[in-house]
Amino acid sequence: MPKIFQGPNILEILRLGLAGLCFLLSLLAFWLIYNEQRREGGPRRGVLRTIYAFIALNLVAALLVGAGGYLGPRSESGKADDLNAKTYLVDHTWYLVDLTKWVEPVGPVDITRTDFIHKVSSTADDYVVPYFTSGTRIDANFKNYSRVPKFEPTTVEGSSGAHYLYKVPLGDRPAGTSETVSTIFTFPNGFKGEGATWWEASVQYPSRTVSVEIQFSPLKPCKSIQVFAIPGIGEKKPLTDNEPVLSNGGKMAMWVGENIDPSSRIHFAWDW
Repeated sequence: MPKIFQGPNILEILRLGLAGLCFLLSLLAFWLIYNEQRREGGPRRGVLRTIYAFIALNLVAALLVGAGGYLGPRSESGKADDLNAKTYLVDHTWYLVDLTKWVEPVGPVDITRTDFIHKVSSTADDYVVPYFTSGTRIDANFKNYSRVPKFEPTTVEGSSGAHYLYKVPLGDRPAGTSETVSTIFTFPNGFKGEGATWWEASVQYPSRTVSVEIQFSPLKPCKSIQVFAIPGIGEKKPLTDNEPVLSNGGKMAMWVGENIDPSSRIHFAWDW
């Protein structure tokens, strides 16, 4: 078994079904590319082509995760099951927090966010998620969408730092619309180099699954990591029954949560 799988609780992750399998396949793809880059003489083209084909299959599986919730069994009421979604329901949000490019003293850091969204009402409101950084700015690079997203600066009274609203324009679409959108957010200088650092995943709408993969630089691996839930503007509470898993000598951290309440945040704090 590859070393990268010796730390995670594989059975617990697989209990999440296809979402958990996709997560493990993505992790394996990263491990294959990482080891191919480390070999002497440079990467081999044939091996890279095979890895790319494997990644393509992973993407197909990820699309099945989103389609499964839409095409699968529905409740008798035809509404958004026991998550009580009023406007939008998120089947799966996947984060890739890439710290491998981080250099002293503050960055940069790329965070890829992919949402599988269902509109469950006739609301005229767009799908909107707040963003924040203690650095100077966040840059957005929209990668996959059918409706062009927006990333607009905003102000929050009594709060410092840079604030934004990430908008997917679905307000004019009918109930039942589905959308998959993926964006890379770059934080040029938002991650300080001290021993303790944190980052939060914003969950604005009821979400069946949220998965987070954090990749650390081999020169600055993770020593320890904790995860907390922050409901609304309440106090953060440690998730002791669902802790992140470190693997590959502190170069990778993984966390998967189910049935996440809206207007909440998942707070990750680590030492590196």
